[in-house]
Amino acid sequence: MKPIRKLAWILSSWIFLLTTIASAPNALANIYATNIRINGGTTNVAASPGDAIRITFVLNEPASLGTTVQVHSGASTVTTLFFPAETQGALRGLNEVTWDGLGPTGQPIPGGTYSVAVVPATSGYTNWTQITSDTGDPYTRAYGGRGIAVDRNVSSLYFGRVLVANSSQGPDPSMTPGDTVGILRLNSDTSGAEEVISSADLDGYEWLGGDVSPWKLEVAADDYVYITDLARGGLVNRWDPTISSNSLVPVLRQDNLRAGAALSGPAITGSSTNLQLWMADTNQARVFKWSLTSTSVCAQNDTGIIVVSNAGPNLFDVAVDNAGNVYACAFITNAGDPSPRVFKYPPYDPATNGGLPQTNATWAVGNGDDTYAGASGLALDPTGTYLAVAFHGPAGAFSTNGNTKILYATNGAVAANVDLGLEIQNDANHDDTDVAWDAVGNVYYIDLYWAAWRIFSPPGTNQSTSMASAMIRLSGPPTPPSFTKAAVSGTNMVLTFSGDSSDTPSSFTVLSSPTVTGTYAKANATVTAVSPGVFQALVPMSGPAQYYRIRKP
Repeated sequence: MKPIRKLAWILSSWIFLLTTIASAPNALANIYATNIRINGGTTNVAASPGDAIRITFVLNEPASLGTTVQVHSGASTVTTLFFPAETQGALRGLNEVTWDGLGPTGQPIPGGTYSVAVVPATSGYTNWTQITSDTGDPYTRAYGGRGIAVDRNVSSLYFGRVLVANSSQGPDPSMTPGDTVGILRLNSDTSGAEEVISSADLDGYEWLGGDVSPWKLEVAADDYVYITDLARGGLVNRWDPTISSNSLVPVLRQDNLRAGAALSGPAITGSSTNLQLWMADTNQARVFKWSLTSTSVCAQNDTGIIVVSNAGPNLFDVAVDNAGNVYACAFITNAGDPSPRVFKYPPYDPATNGGLPQTNATWAVGNGDDTYAGASGLALDPTGTYLAVAFHGPAGAFSTNGNTKILYATNGAVAANVDLGLEIQNDANHDDTDVAWDAVGNVYYIDLYWAAWRIFSPPGTNQSTSMASAMIRLSGPPTPPSFTKAAVSGTNMVLTFSGDSSDTPSSFTVLSSPTVTGTYAKANATVTAVSPGVFQALVPMSGPAQYYRIRKP
């Protein structure tokens, strides 16, 4: 059921913030596994051949071509398990399968440490297709959704987590997480995260609501979540992926705000101790950049560098690609307005432009086209090929041309219109407020008119591989070392041999004897690892003939 309110929020409650409000891409993989657990946990487990080892994971959509679970020893696959479509292992949502610690024909495999990969596959769709349900997935509700982001860090335990900023209280906050003011935490299949779904009263911060607090958010490469509070002029705070109160860190504070600015965003680039924060100014056509300190905050009294300054409309969101190109959008709602709404600017390089901001866009699109009206959020796909932009529609009837577009980042041309004219319950109205991508090419966006966030999958057959963070330490008889090569190098003998993938050079002792049946003694050998399970021993030769053995305790 759609909410009865419309988008009068910014003109009525927070007028002081704004002076003026005026065919489909191909993807490598759109189905993927997240939340992989071994025996219910994320730490290494010990098992014996024959044990039932539980492997659980979440699929964001059904694996119509089945799911393969691979068990690896180093770079080698020792066994695979296949689960066909419409069975456990290939279903949307939580799946649980088991491995008995045995090889493909039921034989014991050597003891050692093994990793697990989950590889779902799907035949996909012929067009962009919604893979969530406004009515069937209860946690896709967001009564006042303003920001959406997805954790794309493949090495994170929170890979695939969806975070939604909800800034207006709905009619039933006590029973419906999407009616609370705060941050919603969901899994890739729209189920609730392990924590309580809503961060309301748990994140250590007082959100003011009013459709602007919390505002937009971004998950950085370091796994932290940066969230903007537009009600306080665009302050930015940082949390860990659980949005726990003890992880709250103020990043952009009052001392970092310029007079008259009301900042939207954020975009976060770089990694580790080289992070940059980018914000768009909703009161002027400017984009700011801060180089964050070693503690990932803005330095005291640092008001940022203006990297884009334009005489055009005020800007509403910002994104930056790996080459430093800056993308921005303008919230222009006047029907038929001839001004462009979406922009790409070249990288800011003080060495070539004298430290002045960029003023000329590489491209600008949306002039006079009401399907570009009310541009409110944008995001680049993981490859930097596509730019998704969310649009409210023109003033007076915000929902009449509301949609989400996917543009080519190179020239701003339309690659796909995701929901323009799409009817839901016999109603084609949409008020789209923000957009995000996951790591495999699905588009997420918020539709305020329907008080919902959605996931759309692009067309095409695809698959992906996700690795479990936990390893399986399988007991069993140790693999005896086996020689694979012997060669003379100067006055040394180079012996190449194999062992278990869990072995280290210290696991072995090299013995030598001048005769094959003689007494073998410890040799003065240096053992190194070539790759998991493969080793080399460098042994000085002490006579015209020498025989060698490798001993493993």
